[in-house]
Amino acid sequence: MYKPAIKNWLAGLICCLIVNAVNADSTDPFDAVEQANGVLLSQLNESLVLYETDPAAFYKAVDESLGPFIDFTGFSRGVMAKYYKRATKQQQQDFVAVFRKGLIETYSNALVGFDNQQINVVRPTTPQKKPERPVITIEITGQDGSIYKVDYNLILLDGQWKLRNVVINGINIGLQFRSQFQASMSKNKNNLDEVIAGWSVDSR
Repeated sequence: MYKPAIKNWLAGLICCLIVNAVNADSTDPFDAVEQANGVLLSQLNESLVLYETDPAAFYKAVDESLGPFIDFTGFSRGVMAKYYKRATKQQQQDFVAVFRKGLIETYSNALVGFDNQQINVVRPTTPQKKPERPVITIEITGQDGSIYKVDYNLILLDGQWKLRNVVINGINIGLQFRSQFQASMSKNKNNLDEVIAGWSVDSR
């Protein structure tokens, strides 16, 4: 998979979407993400207090804030790839649930290492190839001066911009998860139930 240090950046970046700015009133996805960043910084410290005192409440708080702004169904469908159509409706729903839980808990834990690094939303100089599925490029400057490039793949669903995938320094996270899913299917002799039950976004 990808390095733990990069997961910290991903966690902070994804949480830039945890705001009311990303809704039907924000028709420009770039404005939405920029506004989200400002709110993130003010909300982050409040949420982190729960991490030490009540981790379960912390996970719940992150899920309630972050959940509405990620297209978990579309994201997980891309991860399952060809196996999605082979799965029953119940298996599809089960994977969405376990996929969501894994992402929320992993990124909740990674948020603890997020230290208000400088985040810059890059404005494009050319029109988006697919305006309905924009790619928002973010640059994060670390404490050591290193710059991480992250591309948000968004989609407009029911008037809200939602995260469908993430690419970090050229590493396509959705494809990483898909390869993991396929490897698990091979290991478990194409038993979908076993793969879903044993799914972990931290698997390597």
